[in-house]
Amino acid sequence: MKLLRGFRFRGWIDPHAPVADPLRSRTAALAAPTMTRRPPFDAAAEAARLRADTRDRRRVRYRGSRLDRFAGELLALRDAGATHAEIQRWLRERRVRVHHSTIARWLRLRGTG
Repeated sequence: MKLLRGFRFRGWIDPHAPVADPLRSRTAALAAPTMTRRPPFDAAAEAARLRADTRDRRRVRYRGSRLDRFAGELLALRDAGATHAEIQRWLRERRVRVHHSTIARWLRLRGTG
């Protein structure tokens, strides 16, 4: 909101209200503010709008694992009976540093059993 310059402060004037001449309609704008009625509240429509907004805001979180490059080797090592700590050491030799729980989670999600 802004004030008209050159006048004493008597209240706020809506700068977006359609006014032909701000000097003549200043007192009319202050005396009778226009009140618009809000439409009745529709909970179903608001919920649908919020759901659509949530879908738009949701981001893709999975960007790929550094273990995906070694998928075949990791599954073969697991089938050969290697422990998660041994697989962790094997990956460390290839300059891939991950926690053993990450390996366990990766094998659980991508392994077949």
